[in-house]
Amino acid sequence: MDVSMAHRTRDESKAYLVVSHCNNLAIRLLAKSIENQRGVSCTAISSEDLFCDQIQDDLVLINVLDFSTPEIEGLLGRIQEHMPLCRVILVNADRDDNIFFLLNWPVVKGVIYQQDSDALISKALDEVCKGRSWFPRSYMDYLVRHRKTPTRCGHIFESLTSRERQMLDHVVRGMSNHEIADAICLSTHTVKAHLQSLYRKVGVKSRVGVMRWVHENHLEESGE
Repeated sequence: MDVSMAHRTRDESKAYLVVSHCNNLAIRLLAKSIENQRGVSCTAISSEDLFCDQIQDDLVLINVLDFSTPEIEGLLGRIQEHMPLCRVILVNADRDDNIFFLLNWPVVKGVIYQQDSDALISKALDEVCKGRSWFPRSYMDYLVRHRKTPTRCGHIFESLTSRERQMLDHVVRGMSNHEIADAICLSTHTVKAHLQSLYRKVGVKSRVGVMRWVHENHLEESGE
């Protein structure tokens, strides 16, 4: 992509700051700061309104201070399903909190910490807007430490869709269909359909079979 095209793409995109209370003074100041950093409009928006707008490949910033971890997981799941081209940055994260599992979502392109300077924030926004990622070195080290030798089931796991991998993760955690549905904002009927698809690919008939398959292939060690 040439410089003029990159500049035009950046100018035409919009930024959305996902928060729980849009009228909060601190949120308005944060949105204004992002506008100044990027030079484009930044709109504070609720998590529900986010899915009402025609958002496609825009920049979505989630203020992690406004949501619980399950709420963020559910929000990322919905964005991944309905707006997979969006570039998500988690903002106001605390370096003392372990949020690496949230960074595994493909739509998440970066994280900005509360302690980051304005210059660092500007660099992060610029990098993500150029189609790159902005993750801390500690996350890269985490990925390296958790690498493992491919198992016999590698090709099966790779064939699973992102939603089926979600189902696998929730089943391993012992969650019921209703709990899974609440966590990722789906109906129990849809959850059952995804589970049946997972069962077929893994070659089992029940949750017990899934747990046995995970154990036999040592997937619990990699946090899959």
